[in-house]
Amino acid sequence: MMLSELNLDLSAGVCLLPGVTTDSGSKDGEGPPEGKNPPSKPDSDAGPRVSRMRVGGEDILVLSVPLPQLRYPKGTTSAEHEIIDAVLEGLTVKEIAERRNASLRTVTTQLGAIFRKGNVNSQAELIAIMTEDAANEADDA
Repeated sequence: MMLSELNLDLSAGVCLLPGVTTDSGSKDGEGPPEGKNPPSKPDSDAGPRVSRMRVGGEDILVLSVPLPQLRYPKGTTSAEHEIIDAVLEGLTVKEIAERRNASLRTVTTQLGAIFRKGNVNSQAELIAIMTEDAANEADDA
């Protein structure tokens, strides 16, 4: 299978692999095996999961992993959280300003406040502390 054939949604921690042939266990191939209850929804701290399903006549294997909760720097506002989220998405300051219908100066000022609160000097450092804190939280679980 080629990497280009994968349908990745990293924000949800899901990778869909088309073309996987599996037996779902039900007579028509749709849904869980008859007479069995579908698996209950796992806890947020559960490990990786594999699910099989048939969609539109195609067998699909779904691999999912829980993602750690990101921790925003202490004292940041909800508006600053939106900017941090946009930085984590890889948007530029100009793109963030356009998305928020704000001026470049406003977004730059807000980023400065975020940097002070997070004790960082750049967007790259902000991303590093956000993902480092989340990784450490996952390791502690």
